Parts: sequence; C-alpha cells; structure tokens
Amino acid sequence: MGLARVVLPAALLLAAFPVPASQAASAKCPSSTGRFAVWGAGVIANRKTPTARLMEERWLPDGRVEGLIVERRGQGERRSAYTGQRTIGSNCVAVIQRTLPWGVDRSEVVLDGRGRPVYGLIRNTGQVLSESWLPMATDRCNSANLNGLAVSRQVGLSQVNGGWSPNAVVQRERWTNGSVEGIALSSYGGDNESVSYSGALSLSPKSCWGTIQETDQSGRTYNYSALIVNGRRSKGARGYLYLQRDPADLTVGWLVRD
Repeated sequence: MGLARVVLPAALLLAAFPVPASQAASAKCPSSTGRFAVWGAGVIANRKTPTARLMEERWLPDGRVEGLIVERRGQGERRSAYTGQRTIGSNCVAVIQRTLPWGVDRSEVVLDGRGRPVYGLIRNTGQVLSESWLPMATDRCNSANLNGLAVSRQVGLSQVNGGWSPNAVVQRERWTNGSVEGIALSSYGGDNESVSYSGALSLSPKSCWGTIQETDQSGRTYNYSALIVNGRRSKGARGYLYLQRDPADLTVGWLVRD
C-alpha cells in the first residue's frame, strides 16, 4: 500500500508552529529609518509652565536615534545634541528614550502603515506635551529652498502680568533667497491686529537649522529658531518649523510652502 499524503490547512500549521512575537510585530509594524522634523507644545503640569520644542531626529537601522533639540520652558531656552534608542511594539507604537544633559527624555509615537512616526506624546513625569512628526529629505539645506510662498497658523502664549495669555497668528509670506516679506493676522489676549513685516534667515553651515529675525511695520522685533523641512531636491523645502526665542512669547509653528 502507498503512503497517504496529508495536507494540513495553513491555519492549522500556524497554530501548531506560531510565528515568534518579535517576527509577528515586525511583519505587522514595519520599522522605518530616516530623518524627521518634530515639533510639540504643552505644559509642565506641577508648575503650570508652558513648554515647546523643535527636534531633528535620525532613526538609524540598528535602533539607535540621534538628533538635536531646542526647547523652551517658560522664559528659558535650552538646546543640545543627543543620542538614544527606539523599540517598536506589536501595537505599532515606537518607544524612544533619549539621553540629554538635563536627564532622560522618553516619548511614545504612533506609526503609519510604512512605519514612519506621525504623532507622539512625551512620557516624562509631570509633563503634558504632544508631538507632530514630518519626514525630511537627507539633502543639505540652503536659503533658496524656501523660495516662494508660505502660509501658517500658530497658537502660542505671551507673558502678561506674571502669567501666560493665549495668542493666535495666521501668516502669509514670500521668501527670496533668505529674505522674507509677509502679513500677520494676530490676536494677543483678544486684541486683534494685522501688520506687515520683513526679515531674514541666517542658516547654520551644513545644516537645516538657522535663526530668523523679523521686524513689523511698528518696529517690533521677533526672533525665532528655525528648522527647514527639506523635500525632494527638485521641489525645494516643504516648509519650515519655528520656535520663538523672545522670553515673553512662547510660540511654535509650521509654515507650509505652497
């Protein structure tokens, strides 16, 4: 008699020989590498102090991360390069732990279908702070990357009588080789205003980081840290992120290039 051939259904084979959890997680949640621009804002709860940050972060193939952070805490500002580690859970959440001069910084970030970070929360005790992430091209930046029209919407805080009062600003501006002219529609503590302004970007060498100084039609000056978010080389930048440096104003914004 010949031997009977038995074919087991795929479902039974999977049940009999389950895929290891680490392989199942990686199959379900692809892990991305690359360069990302990050911005976030929130509050240090126990002090009721506003905080905001910009980061440029690289995700390396071996799970390491490295980057640069600029952070506002109330009127103060601090910045540093850093390194860290990331792990990807089966729930498609990346856990990132960064080593900074002032302590360990931990965040959890949800990933899209290609394993890229999209939105996150800082998990440091006593902080309520959310993040948004954007992929960046690996090319170097130059001031001409911003040439053309950019628009934005920002929400921030201004210090008034020892406390912090909300502000909101909408901008439309045009860039030409590092120089900018635009109009800002603003509401500071409910006082409405529309002003024109001009300014310039000073870009750090071999970097996408720089500073912007702008002066409005009334002679008021505004200072920002800026991070150009590069897109495809033929298309120029997608826009830029900024974090205000003036101690009495704390705003973070994303200006989208048209």
